[in-house]
Amino acid sequence: MDHLIATKHELLLDHAEQRSEGARLVMAVLRTAALLDRECGARLAQFDVSEARFAVLLAAAAHDPATPAALAERLDITRAAVTGLVDGLVGQGFAIRAAVPEDRRSFTVAVTPAGRAVLDALRPVYGGWLTQLTATLDPASVGPALTALGEIQRALDPESARG
Repeated sequence: MDHLIATKHELLLDHAEQRSEGARLVMAVLRTAALLDRECGARLAQFDVSEARFAVLLAAAAHDPATPAALAERLDITRAAVTGLVDGLVGQGFAIRAAVPEDRRSFTVAVTPAGRAVLDALRPVYGGWLTQLTATLDPASVGPALTALGEIQRALDPESARG
C-alpha cells in the first residue's frame, strides 16, 4: 500500500478503477488534510479551543467588534453555526456580546482580554508548527503544488473561480 494514501482511499481507487496520478493526488490530499486536522486539533486542545471556535475568535479579533452575520460571511458558515460557536466562546470568557443600540435584535461580538491572550499564546505555536512542517519543502515544488490544488478546488467549486 502507498503510505501517501489511506487504505480506505486505496480501496476506493481500486473499486472505481482509478489509477491516474490525478486521482492518487486527490486521495493523498484527503489523507494529508486528515493528518493536518488531527495535529491542528491537538495544538488547539492545549488551549481548550476547537478549530471552529478558533476561527471565529480570529475573525472576531480581526474585525472587533463584529456582527454574527459578518463573521458568518467571512468564515463561510451559517449564522446559526456562528451563534453556537459564539455561545461557547462567551462561556469560556474569550468573547462577549454587546447589544447594538440602533437594533435591539442585533448584537456584536468582541474578543475579551482572555481571548486575546489565547490568540497571543497560539501565534508562536502555529508559527513554529508551520515553519517546522514546511522546512523541508523544495520551494520549486510549492508553486506547481499550489497550481494543482487550485485546479482541483476550481473543479469542486466553479463559483470560486469567478470571485
